[in-house]
Amino acid sequence: MLRLLLFLSVTLLAAVTVACGGDNGRPKAEVKTALSGYFEQYLKIHEDVNRRIVGLKAEYPKGYLDLTDKSAADLQQTKDSYREYSALFDEFDSRVRALDPPAEISDLAQQVLDADQAISAINHDRLAKVEAASSTAELDTIFAENPSFTAAVEHTVKVCTSMIERAKQYDYELDLPCRG
Repeated sequence: MLRLLLFLSVTLLAAVTVACGGDNGRPKAEVKTALSGYFEQYLKIHEDVNRRIVGLKAEYPKGYLDLTDKSAADLQQTKDSYREYSALFDEFDSRVRALDPPAEISDLAQQVLDADQAISAINHDRLAKVEAASSTAELDTIFAENPSFTAAVEHTVKVCTSMIERAKQYDYELDLPCRG
């Protein structure tokens, strides 16, 4: 009987914890409001920076991913566009770091930022190599498959997806662009 009472008490406590909001006891509605405020800011930053990254393709129609039939002018354009892309990636990271994520997702937000730092380091390494390149032939090796880059992107996608799942625990429908 004592075991049954203990089991029921633990079950009831777990149910109350979930109904009230979770680990720190904040009501779900309060957590949902905090998540909404944070992700509204996050998505504004994402949309702004992403719009500008997409704009690079118009400004530099033969960007760093178009590695065929490049002239010396195309090499310079690749350098300019990748420099701007790297700066925009860093700006995104910096602006998101300035946000204060709710405690309920702060661990995941930090993991995303840590993975972004790994991607940024690879971007900067590539940028240094692009800046030093004297021919378009060098670009293929600079932008070749990179297991560290792939792993960092995959980790970012995984953590981003976990953040969406965590938000669901608080009845918050989150539509983050979790893609590699």
